[in-house]
Amino acid sequence: MSSTRAEIKRLTQTRVLDAAEQIFQEEGFAGASIRGIAKSAGVSAGTVISVGDKNALLVRVFDRLIEAEHDRHAAGAIVEWETTRPGSTPRIESRFAGSSTCSGRLVALASPFVAVFMRNDDLARVYASILVSGGHSSSLFSELAARLTEEFRTAITVRGCTPRAEAAQKAGALYFAFLGLLFTASARRTADPADLSADLHRAFAAICTCKEKE
Repeated sequence: MSSTRAEIKRLTQTRVLDAAEQIFQEEGFAGASIRGIAKSAGVSAGTVISVGDKNALLVRVFDRLIEAEHDRHAAGAIVEWETTRPGSTPRIESRFAGSSTCSGRLVALASPFVAVFMRNDDLARVYASILVSGGHSSSLFSELAARLTEEFRTAITVRGCTPRAEAAQKAGALYFAFLGLLFTASARRTADPADLSADLHRAFAAICTCKEKE
């Protein structure tokens, strides 16, 4: 019985978040309302509030967008790597095709996040401001942070240019540099993906000072 209740709760939360995503995309954050989300989801306003207030809903919706984009790129990389070199490790290296430096590989890893922020620039600005205010938690600081930091660690050691003893500390610094640039870019209404990628490349190169050649 408890498992059934848990499943119903999970499905309800998914329905609310799906509706919130649609409303945010169509009406923007300012135009969205709890009542409108409830109507779209076919639930009561109280049920929506039980999932989260408007700020919390945006954080959860945006986290889902980031995770989906990240997973889509990661899945494609794994398929490519396993198809070309079955059993080889690390599988993540196929995402670095054409990247001969640490900074190039790191920018390739960051590209899904850049894509989400640039595609949803208005919502990204609100999302960043909510997180900076500290009022709501995000998987960008927990599960996603751990996953991306580990991917950064792999990227800077996969070709031996960074000693493994230094990799964890550098990966953490790279992640926070990435996060800072991402949030800074989201605050600019004229942010350009190419400019952000160039900024990331310079920041990554300053931290990961490997001797690989372009």
